[in-house]
Amino acid sequence: MKPGIVAFAVTAALAVGGVGHAADAPPFKLIRSDESYAYLANKPGQGLDDLRYIPLGPDAYLSLGGEARLRVDSFDAPRFGIGGAQSDLYGLGRALFSADLHLGSRVRVYGELGLHRDFDKKDPPAVSDRDGLDAQVAFLDVTPDADRRWRLRLGRQEMSLNTSQRFVSVREGPNIRQSFDGVRLSRQTAGLRLDAFYLHPVTIQTGAFDDSGNRDQQFYGVYVSKTLSKTVSLDVYAFELDRDGVRYGAVRGDERRGSYGARLAGKNGAIDYEAEGLVQRGRFAGRDIHAWGGSLGGGYTLARAWSPRLALRLDAGSGDKDASDGELGTFNPLFPRGAYFNESGLTSWSNLVAVRPSLGLAPRRDVSLELSYLMRWRQTGADAVYLQPSTPLAPAGPNRSKAVGGAIQMDATWQVNRNLKLQAQLVHQSADDAIQALGGRAVDFAMLIVQTRF
Repeated sequence: MKPGIVAFAVTAALAVGGVGHAADAPPFKLIRSDESYAYLANKPGQGLDDLRYIPLGPDAYLSLGGEARLRVDSFDAPRFGIGGAQSDLYGLGRALFSADLHLGSRVRVYGELGLHRDFDKKDPPAVSDRDGLDAQVAFLDVTPDADRRWRLRLGRQEMSLNTSQRFVSVREGPNIRQSFDGVRLSRQTAGLRLDAFYLHPVTIQTGAFDDSGNRDQQFYGVYVSKTLSKTVSLDVYAFELDRDGVRYGAVRGDERRGSYGARLAGKNGAIDYEAEGLVQRGRFAGRDIHAWGGSLGGGYTLARAWSPRLALRLDAGSGDKDASDGELGTFNPLFPRGAYFNESGLTSWSNLVAVRPSLGLAPRRDVSLELSYLMRWRQTGADAVYLQPSTPLAPAGPNRSKAVGGAIQMDATWQVNRNLKLQAQLVHQSADDAIQALGGRAVDFAMLIVQTRF
């Protein structure tokens, strides 16, 4: 790692992390365009507050923000060491700058520029590693009704439909987040949220201002979230993902895949729970799609020092049991949260059965710790082992063993202050029969993230 890069990241973190802000400033949100700084209209500025609320006239203001993030990854055997993958230590740098223009209560223009770089990586950069200066987000919001329940969003945008982000996410873990070009109509009332959208996922090019919506892929659908009580919510959704010229195994063709699902989440005293499931139907290269995926989990938080939380989660996604039967059974996780299992990217939803017990601790309000163990199998031995997001590690071979291996994992997050966050993860992934049959071996992975926001 180049010393200058590390020094720059540390200096930026200390500089931004030490700035002042209003005492009642809310925490930053995962999607920065969801933030609102209208509350600063009648408050005296402090620190960077003068950038967050710049009055432009009656009922109009400009808000500026940004982020600098350095992620350092250490892999002793990327892709389980298969295909001659070498040990690697490299950095990923992200810089974002946003401008949020409010023209009254009905019109809003939001833009965010991003610059992304990889440092000292031995392998060629992944699609989400490197990009020149480009528009990460650029949209126009129109709110036609006086009570602001309806909103029409046109342009490039990020999307997260629920807190789990299993199948539609902003892809926060990798260097470049997931963006979409298109239109989204939303309605929000006290107990109901509706989203209807038609989008193209953005294709990343490494030059400046050359990213564009992928016209060979269309993602559209409806998502409805209903609050059943103060602590319980029910979501139902229907998505369609159409892709041209994609590959499953040795077959290439056009995919037309519908996903129909529901999610229930709630809390009862010390117990929290969540269940989500979906089925997928459609056509791929003349074959019928019959796939499924889902998750079931919950936790119990003890009323003790450090608030220990004991949790257990089951995740599963179907695989293809017979490549010659005229059907495709491999589950497509759509646009999954890359760090859902862990940050190593060694686990995908396709052809998966995973069980994950965990213990979470909160020594302080700004510190969280978690120890977990992920046990993983192939759902069917006839399909491949998949890496994130849904990439086969190697073609499915004659070995039908389902055991992939277990991963012991330790996570730590420290929210130093409102602007500065540190995050670390350690993973040891074992290699069981399904991996050893491909010539793979156990993996040790470590990650450190320094992230500043303003």
